[in-house]
Amino acid sequence: MKKTLFLLTVPLFTLASINAKELKNSMIVGVFNSSPAPISVIGQVNPHPSDINRPSYWSVGAETMDRDYAVFANYKDFVGETGTGYARLQSGWAKTEKKKGHYDFKWFDEHVNGLIEEGVKPWVCLCYGNPIYSSHGDNLGATLFGNGKVMDGWINYVKATVKRYKGKVTMYEVWNEADGNKHNTAAMYALLFYNTAKAIREIDPDVKIAAIGACSPTQPFIFEFLEEEKKLGGIEYIDYITYHAYWPNPDMIRNAVIALQAKAKEYNTNIKILQGESGCPAQLEYGHALAWNELSERKQVKWDLRHMLTNFSLGVPSSVFTMVDLNYGWMLQSYGLIRMNLYSEPQYKRPKFYAFQNVCSIVTTDYTADTTLTVETIDSTGIKVYGMKKSGKTIGYFLWYGNEVPTDSVERKLIDISVAGAQLNDPVYVDMITGKVHSLESCLLKKSTDNKQCFSRLPLWDAPVLIIEKSELDYTPSNN
Repeated sequence: MKKTLFLLTVPLFTLASINAKELKNSMIVGVFNSSPAPISVIGQVNPHPSDINRPSYWSVGAETMDRDYAVFANYKDFVGETGTGYARLQSGWAKTEKKKGHYDFKWFDEHVNGLIEEGVKPWVCLCYGNPIYSSHGDNLGATLFGNGKVMDGWINYVKATVKRYKGKVTMYEVWNEADGNKHNTAAMYALLFYNTAKAIREIDPDVKIAAIGACSPTQPFIFEFLEEEKKLGGIEYIDYITYHAYWPNPDMIRNAVIALQAKAKEYNTNIKILQGESGCPAQLEYGHALAWNELSERKQVKWDLRHMLTNFSLGVPSSVFTMVDLNYGWMLQSYGLIRMNLYSEPQYKRPKFYAFQNVCSIVTTDYTADTTLTVETIDSTGIKVYGMKKSGKTIGYFLWYGNEVPTDSVERKLIDISVAGAQLNDPVYVDMITGKVHSLESCLLKKSTDNKQCFSRLPLWDAPVLIIEKSELDYTPSNN
């Protein structure tokens, strides 16, 4: 993520550390819970904790601890609570090798092993330079290096890292947003990737390797890299191409990702696309991605949900930035599922925490996307519909208004609408922010004979709702 200069933040006080059971919710969580869709509530989605043996589409950001922008011990207990399958770490060459040839992995052991203890599979971005070797930079925007002593030191570090975490780390990503530095060329990155991937494969032939970590799926840098990597003979090393996407309207990434998928297949049909880092701040910020936008916790949760489910519709696994707010010294970010204070201590869970938890629990790898569904209504402009298939049969679908950037409003439109391409036997309505399960008895019309599901006064808004077979949903019924 790119940054611009802001003011230095000086902490004035600290609060006692808070454990997972004691942590309160944002007041905005209460706003959503007290403003449910105007149809009968019949239950609550049961969240599923992370399970190391359960495959998943979803990852959460646990980055920047190589530069001490967050303290893992302060939020470890919350990660497994989300139900995420994976978490993205950054390895920290400069933090690990402070004397040439001597590697101190103690700090990173805590993170890798801690995630596994939480039932979460770690994947690692190998990135940034080391001042004991050069002045290329040890932070975001670091300059790449060619063959020589710096590259030799880097490769030795990579081999030591992969050897230490063989069998624990599921994937290595080579560098982070190299395309964000104007001095870095695709040819420079291709050489770094080739050398790094070759070293990874020598130590761990089975681990996955991801390339780019690009600032956007539209970056020409990606396509230039693929051509350069083809010349080097390193295309076969690429399991995934990772991209980041911080666009005001998250739904707008769709065509760009489809184009990226098609381009990657031209080089190797086995290359997959992974959204490796993306999220929305919870307030107006003056640096990093989506800066200068009037954002809020309400807009944030809608943005992240829409982004996650758009990626699901494309068959793209997704990593949400980030688990907690990060303290860069000159600013305290607000992208986190959990709000932190200036001492990297957790303060409360945002609505984003529960929305992420709901997606992780409901949208499992038992399901694949169905993009063949269509909607019909008086004005269907901007209504997104993406289905969920199980064993070839559509068992549910997401609906939301996606033509505009997310708003602060908690109001729903009550619309008459039909969904063509699937008929469900006993569907319910799920609010993906709160996890509330609603009856559709008051708005579900009789089944049509032309494979349409028809509704009267169905509540829709600019956040995803899920219509799903009741039998597919793990939820606790209401007492009333």
